[in-house]
Amino acid sequence: MEKEKTTIQKLSEFANKTDRVVDFTEQAYPSNALHPVTYHRRLLYIPENRLANTYFACFGDSRRFDRQSIFSGVFFPIPISKSTRVCVRKKDILDKMNLFSKNKGYKTGTNKFDSQVVFDAFDAIGTNRIFKNPKIHDLILKVFNFDLSLRVGINMVNLDFVPGLKGQSHFGIYSTQDWFVDDSKIEILYDLADQFKKFVVKFDDQNAVY
Repeated sequence: MEKEKTTIQKLSEFANKTDRVVDFTEQAYPSNALHPVTYHRRLLYIPENRLANTYFACFGDSRRFDRQSIFSGVFFPIPISKSTRVCVRKKDILDKMNLFSKNKGYKTGTNKFDSQVVFDAFDAIGTNRIFKNPKIHDLILKVFNFDLSLRVGINMVNLDFVPGLKGQSHFGIYSTQDWFVDDSKIEILYDLADQFKKFVVKFDDQNAVY
């Protein structure tokens, strides 16, 4: 019986057959007699192409148990303050059942959109100009229709392991549940990122431009 391919093998094959480059790093944490289990930190990224600044990036740290212990998605730099934090997700049944949370959190003022999403983070007034854009609303809902586990956010994960994003603010479409390995899904994520870039890459804190 043929041995099943690992996640890294699948993603390396995806990069090779689409004429992309892949960078993968694996680091093992020290173990000892009291803690014989070896934990690993795995980092991977694949640029969309040799000219673009969009990256498919994956992170996994088996020693961590917070929301950033694992993530996978597409990211691109955005000219905005590094202190900005935004995270949008699809509203779920628990949100709808929690009557006390209805008046909490950021609202765009568009009822149709606000009724379908939750802003888990939103701490920069300047980004109103992005997230009140109806075209951005349509794209965000398109993301959630594709995969309910996805988040749309700004600076919500640490991407300093990607040279093209190190030290920069970034816009991302990502999941904190598992790594994407399906070729077609990764291509869809790249395409979604390209659609978002048309509206957000010209944004700056003083004067948003669409």
